[in-house]
Amino acid sequence: MSTATITTDINIGPFKIPSNGQNMIMNNYAQRNNLVVEIVIPEPFQSNALATVQWLHHNDKKFNKVILCSIHQLPIKQDRIDELLNNMEDVEFHFALEGIYGKGRKFL
Repeated sequence: MSTATITTDINIGPFKIPSNGQNMIMNNYAQRNNLVVEIVIPEPFQSNALATVQWLHHNDKKFNKVILCSIHQLPIKQDRIDELLNNMEDVEFHFALEGIYGKGRKFL
């Protein structure tokens, strides 16, 4: 089990945050909350499905926590949200800019 940070496209909801800025925000959040980041996952350009992190969680790594810059990085389409929840329901999601975290369907 490990903790990962996930960088996505520069367009995050109302924000434009390049990946190096996303990393700085998430690393600061992790430090303030005593979380040890073990892996950094870059999602592909203009992807909003979080497919890479789901694939890694299923096949290799088993994440217990993931940190995203913002809740706006979650998939927009309902079928993609359902897929994420089915694959990662037991993972605790942290959103650095909003300062919130939780897990499961009720939280997300």
